[in-house]
Amino acid sequence: MLKNILKITSIAILSTTSLVADKVTISNDRTGDFLVSPLYIAKGDICSEVKVFNTNETSSILAKVVFREKIASHEVDLPIFLSPGDVWSGRVCEIDNKIILKSDDDSNHPAALETLTKGKDLTEHSKNAGYRNVDVARGYVEINGKSFEIKEQEKDNLDFSRGYIEVYPIAQYYEGSRKKVPKNFLVDRWDRLIDKDKSNPKLSKFGVDSYSLSGLVSFQTENQETASIPMTAFKGAHDQLVLGEAINYSSQAKPDELLGKDKVKEILTLLQYERFSFTYDNAGDCQYINIVFPFSHKEKQSRKFKFTIRDMNENKYTMIFSPRSNIVNEVGYIPVSDLIKLTRDTVKYKKGMVQITALINNDEVQLGQNQTASIIPTISRVKPIGGKDIMINASYLPTKK
Repeated sequence: MLKNILKITSIAILSTTSLVADKVTISNDRTGDFLVSPLYIAKGDICSEVKVFNTNETSSILAKVVFREKIASHEVDLPIFLSPGDVWSGRVCEIDNKIILKSDDDSNHPAALETLTKGKDLTEHSKNAGYRNVDVARGYVEINGKSFEIKEQEKDNLDFSRGYIEVYPIAQYYEGSRKKVPKNFLVDRWDRLIDKDKSNPKLSKFGVDSYSLSGLVSFQTENQETASIPMTAFKGAHDQLVLGEAINYSSQAKPDELLGKDKVKEILTLLQYERFSFTYDNAGDCQYINIVFPFSHKEKQSRKFKFTIRDMNENKYTMIFSPRSNIVNEVGYIPVSDLIKLTRDTVKYKKGMVQITALINNDEVQLGQNQTASIIPTISRVKPIGGKDIMINASYLPTKK
């Protein structure tokens, strides 16, 4: 009798555990079940090498890699099929004024492998999928009634030369070993999930383990790595199986469908930062602020913000810009030198600190109009060396709640 009671109690505990969704957290070890790369660049001499790792050594992972352009997050996505411990890689470059993704990895879908090996034109692919050209909006600051433009010298077009990357897990299969799984097996499993067939006994019914994915973007010039940045990883973001058209190769990658509205809201809440700061030198020359606004996906949106510029000489000089300022596009891109020039005295402000505060959505995006924006900020340094632009470094900016 006691044995039966214990058995029933154990089943109840297991059932309850499986029904309680994990709370989303930002990973400290760079592994997770949802990834965001806050920056890739494919412009001029700079290419980006993208790698997605299956850090689960006994399970296969099916996932979607999504490239989103900088203006309105229009996308190009592709499925990847990872055996235990496997890795997918691709390279994005500007070639003949086109943004080209190349990947000869066997983890690509067979139907896309030939195109990816030759090179996929991201802009053209996005247009063929129905995305239209969008206007390049421009940032500005308004000081004492005068408006000063923060220019972005970009094409009036869909702009995949700079953007961000999302990696959505689709399904996990417990293989029980570290052996490589034939890719045609994984593709067949994908197709069955599209047909809503979840009968495979190895298929996890509760999403993907929170230590299953990791990612990295390295910046290269002439095939030489000059800088790299890991993807931001989240744990507890994928805890339910997604089936049907939502995961199809040709379907748009919609966060609410692939992760669920509640998970998207949790991620956005985690990424709400009231301020971030960074140091600058040489009056901000060759330094750039990059801010990605995940899960916005809306054209002609903007965010207001305030900023303070200090010099490094014991804060002898301080310039506070409290009137309204503006950041537009899905990837905010601001030359630090443009901010320093607003002080009208770059001699005083050769070296110091900039603090961005009160970054608020002007539109009904993310967690709502007039709410703190959800962001992943980075700072990069690109220098012209030997007639070529070279990414010297790129890193996350320190943030504070």
